[in-house]
Amino acid sequence: MTNLSSQLTDLDAAWQQILQRWAATGEVWNDRVYEEFAAQHMEPLAQQTQAVMQSLARLAQVVSKAERVVK
Repeated sequence: MTNLSSQLTDLDAAWQQILQRWAATGEVWNDRVYEEFAAQHMEPLAQQTQAVMQSLARLAQVVSKAERVVK
């Protein structure tokens, strides 16, 4: 596993933990402010995190292919 793949795995695990905690938060905090926070912060963060994970996955594939070619 390349270092990028390991970082991707770590990022995914951290994001899943954030989502679990956000869901737990929503069980006790569910009002207009919660919805605004979700729209202003959580949704953009989700989109950015997914974009980063996709980019890291593509980069890991390119690096892996380059490593195979060099060897």
